Amino acid sequence: MELYLIRHAQSQNNALPEEQRVEDPGLTPLGHRQAELLGEWIPQLRLDELITSPFLRALETTRRIHEATGLTPHVRTAIHEQGGCYRGYAEVGMRGRPGMNRREIETRFPGFRVADEIGENGWWRCQDHETGAGARQRAAQVWQRTREEFGHTQLRVAYVMHADFKLIMLGQIHQEPLDVPWNTSIAKVVFEGDAFRLVKHNEIAHLPPELLSN
Repeated sequence: MELYLIRHAQSQNNALPEEQRVEDPGLTPLGHRQAELLGEWIPQLRLDELITSPFLRALETTRRIHEATGLTPHVRTAIHEQGGCYRGYAEVGMRGRPGMNRREIETRFPGFRVADEIGENGWWRCQDHETGAGARQRAAQVWQRTREEFGHTQLRVAYVMHADFKLIMLGQIHQEPLDVPWNTSIAKVVFEGDAFRLVKHNEIAHLPPELLSN
C-alpha cells in the first residue's frame, strides 16, 4: 500500500497568536487557495481511499480533494490533532469542547461518510485535553489499524490530518528529526513486508513559494 499523510490548509488559528485561537477554526483565504491548488494537483496520486479528521479545517481541505477525485471522504476521529477539541491554552487552562456532531458534519459536507462513533454530542464530547502520552498511544493504534485495513492491499490511501499528530505518527516509523510540515504538504509512506517506511516528507509541488505557510 501507499499512504499519503496530508496536512490541512492554513487555518485561522495558524494565523493567530495562541491567546486568540478558537476551538475549531476554518480556513483562511490563503488556506482556501492552498486547498484549491491541492485539489487541482492531487488526481495524479490516483488515490483509492480518502480519510479525514473531523476538525473543520481538515474537512474544508478534504472537500477540495473530494471534488477533484470523486472519492467519498470517511470522517474518523482517530486522526484528530494532538490534544483534541478544546478551548484555552496552557497558561489559562484548557477545557474540552464537543466538536461538530454528526448532523452538523453531514449538513455542511454532503457526501462525506461519518464514522459511527460520531454522534449528536459531538466527536470530542467535551473530554479532557489529550496528553502527549495519549497522542503517542493513539498514533500507534492508527498505524496498527492502517496495517490491518490496508497493509495487505495495493491501495493508495490519504489521511487529511494535522501537523503535530502527523509528526508524532512519523516519529514512530522514522528515527531522524523532521521539519514541521507546510500547510497542505504531503508525506508519502509505503508498507513493505511488515513495516512502514517514509519515502517523502513535506511535498509541496502544488504550491508556489508565496503560498507557503505553516
